[in-house]
Amino acid sequence: MMVVRDTNPVQFLEQAGSLLYQDEPTNSLLLGLCENMVSMPEPPKDAPVLLRVVENGRTLTAALQTPPMNLVITYATENALQVLAANLIQSQNQFPGVVGPAKESEIFANIWSKLSDKKSTLGMGQKIYKIEKVILPEAKGEMRPAQDNEIDLVAQWTMEFANESLPPPERKGLEAWRPLAIRKIEKEQVYLWIFNGKPVSMAHVGRPTQNGISVSGVYTPPPLRKNGYASAVVAHVSQKMLDSGKKFCVLYTDLSNPTSNKIYQNVGYKEVSDSKHFLFGEQSV
Repeated sequence: MMVVRDTNPVQFLEQAGSLLYQDEPTNSLLLGLCENMVSMPEPPKDAPVLLRVVENGRTLTAALQTPPMNLVITYATENALQVLAANLIQSQNQFPGVVGPAKESEIFANIWSKLSDKKSTLGMGQKIYKIEKVILPEAKGEMRPAQDNEIDLVAQWTMEFANESLPPPERKGLEAWRPLAIRKIEKEQVYLWIFNGKPVSMAHVGRPTQNGISVSGVYTPPPLRKNGYASAVVAHVSQKMLDSGKKFCVLYTDLSNPTSNKIYQNVGYKEVSDSKHFLFGEQSV
């Protein structure tokens, strides 16, 4: 059993794609990041870390990191995760955390904590949902793409969403979110629910894979909540993605937030798998 480091995302997908696409919804984060890199007109500024654990010429598992972000993993045996972690230690790769299937993420986090002498803490337990048929709720208003004059609004709401949903180490200030807002508005990947002529809720789409696309960044400002706006924008943006040719949409939720989980199930999202996000911090004592 050995680790192979691919030099580019095309090579990585050629070797690991058939394995990862066996469970496209669960691997949507890993696949979506990789597919995005393939479609970029220029390579990313920081070279991605593209790893495969191979035995007798067969890819057993795979992992990806886009520096300085988290390591993203998929299903794997404990032995394969041991080999992966040892290679990352030897190569002195650094990452703030790991994200992947719940069991594998927890095993890797324990291994990494011992090898690196870093403390491992659970940042978030997540549920992955998939939708193939939307139940459109009754809601006043309409959906439209965010416009160029709404960059500040999208950046502000994205920051507020992140402050509510991400672990503290991954929260950023407003200016850090502006480039994302600009880029996603240009690509028509941010949708707003409009009521009485004003935006009242938001949802992002992105990380397309062969058959799916992810819905994320679902946010309604606190004073506007409990009016069905989030349900409406999620349902309508999901339907739009299905109408565009995607077979399904994927959505991650925080397991500790029963309200959001219920909202998504009510519009047709169904549970696929559990994911865990572990953070690596200060030296263990």
